[in-house]
Amino acid sequence: MTNPALLSRSQLHDNRFFELRDDTLGLADGKEYHYYSLNSKFDVVVVIPLLDDGRLVLEHIYRHPYGQRMWEFPAGGIEPGEDPLAAGARELEEETGYTASKLRCLQSFEVMPGLLSMRMHLVLAQGLRADGTTALEDMELLEVQSLSQEQAWALTIQPPVSSFLTMGLLALDRHLRGPAAASGA
Repeated sequence: MTNPALLSRSQLHDNRFFELRDDTLGLADGKEYHYYSLNSKFDVVVVIPLLDDGRLVLEHIYRHPYGQRMWEFPAGGIEPGEDPLAAGARELEEETGYTASKLRCLQSFEVMPGLLSMRMHLVLAQGLRADGTTALEDMELLEVQSLSQEQAWALTIQPPVSSFLTMGLLALDRHLRGPAAASGA
């Protein structure tokens, strides 16, 4: 099976976050297909802050597309050339005031490969200290709270549910269960 040929590409819209594209593809049967996609100008990091006592640092943040608040882990864009761990440390401090002595990337994956080109990096932050300085952007309307892992899991069944929370909890659970859990053994 061969990939479709890219016949043309049009940029329909562009801003500081995304580019909306219309790609005209040539299919094997000779037909043309318009494929619309969003292309992110940056990848994203989601930080899973794990306190020494096992509680998690979460944010209750306003998300305008939904017109309401969602429970999430701290997250943000990775600057061009920035390492995901460095971005995770920066976002953790900017949004929560916590710093971490240990950061580890648990997983990276494509967010919505059929629609959006953006990679998400899930970073575990440990050795937390509340000694940083927050620096919130205008639309980062959030409150920081520490919740048990059980309380955080309970939030995943109360709509709206953020993928940042769900994916972070799944990666943390797999990490805490050890290598056997990751391999399915």
